[in-house]
Amino acid sequence: RAATSMSQGSCAFFRERTRHRAPSTPAMVAKLTKVSAKDGKATLGVKAPKALKKTQAGQHHLNSGFCIGTSLAGKACCEPAAVKGVPYCKKHMKEGDSSLKVCKHPLAGNILVAARDLPKGYRIPLWGKLTKKKDMTSKSMEWAFDITGGWFLDPTKCPGSLIQFCPCPGPHEIAVLSVTPVNAARGTQYGSWPFVVNQKLKKNFQVTLQYGSNGKESDTFFEERGIKRLDIGTKANPAVRRKDAPKLR
Repeated sequence: RAATSMSQGSCAFFRERTRHRAPSTPAMVAKLTKVSAKDGKATLGVKAPKALKKTQAGQHHLNSGFCIGTSLAGKACCEPAAVKGVPYCKKHMKEGDSSLKVCKHPLAGNILVAARDLPKGYRIPLWGKLTKKKDMTSKSMEWAFDITGGWFLDPTKCPGSLIQFCPCPGPHEIAVLSVTPVNAARGTQYGSWPFVVNQKLKKNFQVTLQYGSNGKESDTFFEERGIKRLDIGTKANPAVRRKDAPKLR
């Protein structure tokens, strides 16, 4: 399916081509402990204190134990993370970060776009079920993310894991998401790997992710599937273009 290959194949491509992997001992695991001024951690049912330090992008820190989702007004969610290994509350695990939305594209199927202006440094994790390689289906394997030791993150049954809908930028466009090299978090059932917005992104712009480490590898990705790589920006949902790209008519 061309639409699926263009949008949801990126995670497998990172696994196959660039081999970004998590450390064998996870670097970050959200600890759901009691909130205190000393440790700034969370416990189920306890909301985040207003004084809790946030990132420059206005999110809670990944290891704070609180949800890193934000509202359309840019306000950080006050709920604690619902499960270990995923920095989202129950609502945002189910629905996805409110600052993002999935839209239909005329060629690429479902794509991820900014629901508001996003600041540089905004973090969006790929998350999913921790699954042994031997238990992965071929369909899930296409979209899974290898975190070493025979374990994979499988987002296919987690519609709130929005990275799986990121489109690949076309030849005249650029990726606005970058992968972080060693920031895997692992719980008992779920795990996550954060990506970061590498520039300011306007509302309704596509959240693009390179299907490989560069444009050449993205070309190979599509060639192997018999698909011509095209620019994907539309009037409703533009994509950030290269500085040397020809002007749109």
